[in-house]
Amino acid sequence: MKTNDEMNKKVKDTFDAMASIEEVKVSPFFKENVMHQIRQASEEVQEATGSWFTPQLQLVTLVAIVILNIMAFNSLKETTYDESLSSFAESYGLSTNLETSIIN
Repeated sequence: MKTNDEMNKKVKDTFDAMASIEEVKVSPFFKENVMHQIRQASEEVQEATGSWFTPQLQLVTLVAIVILNIMAFNSLKETTYDESLSSFAESYGLSTNLETSIIN
């Protein structure tokens, strides 16, 4: 029974504390000021991240990729099939040596 009395006292104290809460007087423009500050903060973040995704940067990136592809394609055309094949065969030990050795 003792715990029940303690619990009832805690409940009563809680209700008394709730009854003592009074209404807060807030300026009518408080919400507007807070929302204005939030909008300004979000615009600053968008300006900082938005500079990375500008059309100019996208265009420069596209041009750089196209130039790199053209350079790679030109260097690929310069090497011939025979050079590539002989290089591959030498690197994996598949080539036959046409030079005559002293032992033969």
